[in-house]
Amino acid sequence: MYLLGRGSMLRATCCEFRSSLKSSIRLYPTKRFMATEVQDTGEQSGEGGEVGQQKPPGRIHILGVGNVGTFVAHSLASHPSPPPITLLLQDPHVYRNWIDRKRAVALQQNGLDSIKTGFDVNVLNHKTWYSLPDWAQGGETEGTHSHLNRTWRETKIEEAWTESVEEDSRIDCLVVAAKATQTVRAVMSVKHRLARDSTILFLQNGMGVVEEVNSKVFPFAETRPHYISGIISHALMNKGPFHTEHKGLGTTILGPVPQSSDAAAQQGDMAPTTKYLLRTMNLTQQLIASTETPTSMMQYQLEKLALNSVINPLTAILGCENGEILYNYSFTRIMRMLLIEISSVICALPELKGVPGVEDRFSVERLRRLAVQLANRTAKNKSSMLQDIDAGRYLEIDYMNGYIVRRGEELGIKCAVNYMIQHMAMGKHAVLRQRERGAIPVDLTGSAS
Repeated sequence: MYLLGRGSMLRATCCEFRSSLKSSIRLYPTKRFMATEVQDTGEQSGEGGEVGQQKPPGRIHILGVGNVGTFVAHSLASHPSPPPITLLLQDPHVYRNWIDRKRAVALQQNGLDSIKTGFDVNVLNHKTWYSLPDWAQGGETEGTHSHLNRTWRETKIEEAWTESVEEDSRIDCLVVAAKATQTVRAVMSVKHRLARDSTILFLQNGMGVVEEVNSKVFPFAETRPHYISGIISHALMNKGPFHTEHKGLGTTILGPVPQSSDAAAQQGDMAPTTKYLLRTMNLTQQLIASTETPTSMMQYQLEKLALNSVINPLTAILGCENGEILYNYSFTRIMRMLLIEISSVICALPELKGVPGVEDRFSVERLRRLAVQLANRTAKNKSSMLQDIDAGRYLEIDYMNGYIVRRGEELGIKCAVNYMIQHMAMGKHAVLRQRERGAIPVDLTGSAS
């Protein structure tokens, strides 16, 4: 966590930061840098084609292709002059899904799919990244020839792996949209491709991810890339690999993370890759993005943390939609007990000392009102944690209620209700996984042994 100054200094810093950001905003180049083999080998610029050569300036890599990663990729590709985009697929099986989806990402809105193509892909196989060549569909058909299509697809995948080359080119701008529980492992896989002046945008639920990455991946500040924290409040629902439903309009809030306690110096001199990534995201209409100062960004993060720490675990434990936790006396009592602890911890954080209005903004009553409004607005939606429970994925609760419990312990504040809710969710996840592993397949063919 970063330390923040007092109110007067923060207001001056905010003005300097926004002035710096405005001065850096320029429109995209009119030409789209399409991702092709010619560019990647350096033939377009007349250079020798060597593996590890830097990609064209402005390329954005996206690590994690779940709901958020798919939404960001689709949004960036929807710009009239989109930047070149590389999707980092962390498993060959995900690459097969990518081929099944015809190398496209789809975003469903109002029952209609909007499909975007033109992405490069890198695939991680046995701890090594590979760049796989693109290939045309070449006669792929639907319907009666599905068996031939599958055979043709498998042949093409084998050819792609045969022609693949090891990819170690530098990554300038990295968007990490993996789950909080997978972020450290995901960033570790591309650590050798990140430089001191690279920028990483983190788009995870909860808090504490950046600190964990610093501890386990980049322990030395002098070799650490630049960071941006992000919050996406768009309501997203998984429809399958590379296919996400946009169920509710939200916003994207971004904020550079200071690399030292001298926040004013950091804001006044952002790295070129940081400025470029912030500018690109802000100019992408579908994201509805804005950039905030570190002080404001942390308060937005804590606000979302408080709401997620109520709605996500309760819906996951109860197996219900967001709106079902409302208008029920027992659930509202639990909600209030959670928020009393959450409010006490947030208001006592040393990072917010001297920031005006903290007690009012994070009061129990205001947080309860925001939680009720959010649950009402997304009444028919499944929370991300309930989606994780249903899919058998690890839960992000250690970065939600678990974060509140850890910070409470540091401050001498007991958070027994949050601790109980944290372990109830983890316990339910463990029971479901154990039940799944213990399931015995039954032979329904009726054949004699």
